[in-house]
Amino acid sequence: MMIDKDLAARLKSYRNFKHLTQKDVAAYLKVPHSAISDIENGKRDITVGELRIFSNLYGRSVEEIMSGKKYDYYNIANIARLLTELPDEDLKEVMFMIEYKRKRNEEKNRSEKF
Repeated sequence: MMIDKDLAARLKSYRNFKHLTQKDVAAYLKVPHSAISDIENGKRDITVGELRIFSNLYGRSVEEIMSGKKYDYYNIANIARLLTELPDEDLKEVMFMIEYKRKRNEEKNRSEKF
């Protein structure tokens, strides 16, 4: 199976942006150097696991790697979708942080008025 040429080009671009060689990336992914060359030349598809590793290595979201578009984390719909994917304990922690930050900002705004 062949990889999409645009995806292959993005992966090469992200690697170059990080000043990494194909050998560096191959070592990180624990694959032969030729695998990275094949991926970047559109001759080899990537697995979901490899996609996640690329995401971590390049500091890009999986969505950005796949689509080439930066993910808009400030869009309310995106935030809501991300929140629904969290386990309950993590969601409680996020809600606690939101409430903490909101109260802190209120106090800061009150003190700046005086």
